[in-house]
Amino acid sequence: MMQGQDSPSRAPRRRSTQRPNPASTGRRLKRNVRVGGRRTTIVLEAYVWDSIDSMLDREGVSLDTFCADVDDTRLHSSMASSARLVVLAYFRLLEQINSPPFVDPELQRLGREGALRAPAAARPPVPLLQLALRRFAQDEARVE
Repeated sequence: MMQGQDSPSRAPRRRSTQRPNPASTGRRLKRNVRVGGRRTTIVLEAYVWDSIDSMLDREGVSLDTFCADVDDTRLHSSMASSARLVVLAYFRLLEQINSPPFVDPELQRLGREGALRAPAAARPPVPLLQLALRRFAQDEARVE
């Protein structure tokens, strides 16, 4: 390299004006809920809260109702851990429902040719929250 010239790596870096996504920083957020007639605070990662919000919106359930159901179901885990596990079970169930166990090559061919149309989305969506809570309860019972 010639003297007197700065290398490209020494060029001043621009600072990003975008703020990081709270979910990617691992930042924890607090929310107040009512469980069993009393107010309590739950602290979870922003990404978990986003997942809970999506789940509750899809299910048409309030946060207080969800937390009460989780509280009634849990045996050993803390409220925050239990909520995380129920959300995990919920989205795993949702993924299983949306992933067929097999692929029919003939149906794939017809789809590529435009001979098939997807059916309209079912309304309301299949409720999975109670199934996710039941799966969590089974896992909790195994710990005993």
